[in-house]
Amino acid sequence: MRDRRKARELALQVLYQMDVREIPAEKALGIILSRYRFRPGVRKFSEILVRGVSRYFFPINSLIEDYARNWTLERMAVVDRNILRLAIYELLFLEEIPPAVSINEAVEIAKRYGTQDSGKFVNGILDKIHRQRGQDSCLKWTHLKNVLCRNPYLKKLAHIKGKEKLWLVGGYLRDHLLDKENKDLDLIVEDPEFKVAQRFAQEMRAALFALNSTARRSVLPDGVIIDFNLKRAPSLKEDLLQRDFTIDALALDLDYLEIPSLTLIDPSTGLEDLISRKIKLIGKRSLEDDPLRMLRAFRLASQLHFTIEDEITSFIKQKSFLIKKISKERVRDEIFLLLKGLFSYEYLKDSSATAILKEVLSQTPNVENLQKIEMILNSSDEKIISDELRKKIISHLEERKVGTRKRKELLKFIALIFPSPEKRSLSLTARELKLGQKEVRIIKKIEKLYPSLKELKKKQGDPKLVAQFFLEAKEETIEVLLLFLAENLEKEKSLKLATSLLEEYFQKSSLILQPPKLIDGNDLTKSLGIAPGPKVSHLLSEIHRAQLMGKVKTREEALRHARQILSQTS
Repeated sequence: MRDRRKARELALQVLYQMDVREIPAEKALGIILSRYRFRPGVRKFSEILVRGVSRYFFPINSLIEDYARNWTLERMAVVDRNILRLAIYELLFLEEIPPAVSINEAVEIAKRYGTQDSGKFVNGILDKIHRQRGQDSCLKWTHLKNVLCRNPYLKKLAHIKGKEKLWLVGGYLRDHLLDKENKDLDLIVEDPEFKVAQRFAQEMRAALFALNSTARRSVLPDGVIIDFNLKRAPSLKEDLLQRDFTIDALALDLDYLEIPSLTLIDPSTGLEDLISRKIKLIGKRSLEDDPLRMLRAFRLASQLHFTIEDEITSFIKQKSFLIKKISKERVRDEIFLLLKGLFSYEYLKDSSATAILKEVLSQTPNVENLQKIEMILNSSDEKIISDELRKKIISHLEERKVGTRKRKELLKFIALIFPSPEKRSLSLTARELKLGQKEVRIIKKIEKLYPSLKELKKKQGDPKLVAQFFLEAKEETIEVLLLFLAENLEKEKSLKLATSLLEEYFQKSSLILQPPKLIDGNDLTKSLGIAPGPKVSHLLSEIHRAQLMGKVKTREEALRHARQILSQTS
């Protein structure tokens, strides 16, 4: 310990010489080391500190100024700023030294060689850096570093950009600091011609789209999306401060991918808010400038399991009507991103969330219904449905897509608008939010089929009606039954009906969706002597229903059944 203290004091002398005389590290080391004889351990550790600080001199200076609010390096005492340089290098690069030791040593040296206030000043800055960027921070700096260094697209961009400046910003940094998955990249460029983006797209053989005059997008073959955005302000920090939330205003120069804990740019309180798990505005005008951010606050809270600051919810309660200025497509996409959370309902129970959803959906959102759907899908309680049945349901909702969206998100959206207290058509709401044609058709189909479950309940699951329901519902059987289940969780008969139908559907799904072809239209016209037309289609449908009921299993039985139907209708 005594040798380490001497080494730190020696390193401070060298840095002092570098600073005051403006000479390089090796020359300053030569001057100081030539004056005295030091034990090998003292000399070696001091050289490690001096050369480490020298290597990362400018990033360390920048970090000191970021954390020493209202202080520039020039205004600081020479001793104080050099103690900070030494201690920051220790904290962020020498993992074998406990952070508490590095900070305590720096404070003691500051008290000995600095002013009366030096110890307190040094301690305040180092403590904050340690909590936010140090090895004991709850943020995953090692994970982020590994992800950045392994990302082939970032490596490619860092290589082809040459001397041009390129910064990685926003969600990729935020999510990996929280150890969450995120593959898409957002980058800031200074070149209005987007030459780096063009070169990158050419080398990756990917398309490059102009989103607008200041943004380009490249969609790579593996589905990764890279957005290139033109810097909107003279400095990067000014640009970042025009963003919405503090946790999205993080940036990293692609020249420094290997040292993110030192070089990550945080012009506001992004890291602090990541640690406190809070969605916080950068500026008061942020929500007025882009009202979609009101909805995005809830989406981020759901995605990250964060709380939303009161300033945001208070604003939304007063000005939720501003969301109507935003295009329906942007609103729709934000809602579906929000619904990806396992328990998104938890973030929509707030009165401010209800207010904005009411503006968006033109009706009161049914958050309670959404809650029941999410509890059914994610709870391990087997009193509602068995674990085996739940796995089959999840597989259907996760693996079978409608366009680019998972059925799970579409079901949760339907739950949010069903049933409508204002008696609004579900498909009308879907069309107004610019959902795709296939999605609207499915919603319309579910809306039409739902009442038939009430009839099934009255008839106590009549096999003929059940078969007809499966034939009409087909793939949407699960969605209709889950909505019915959510609406009737407290009703034993309804619960029993819904679960028994779900189990029967999975037993007969191949028979419902792709039945063995026992007979076709040509067979019917030849064998029964009837003309092609609606009658043939009706007979094929009846044969399919009989298959589901187990009454028809062979071609002969199918023909016999068709003749019986004809004889009854003639």
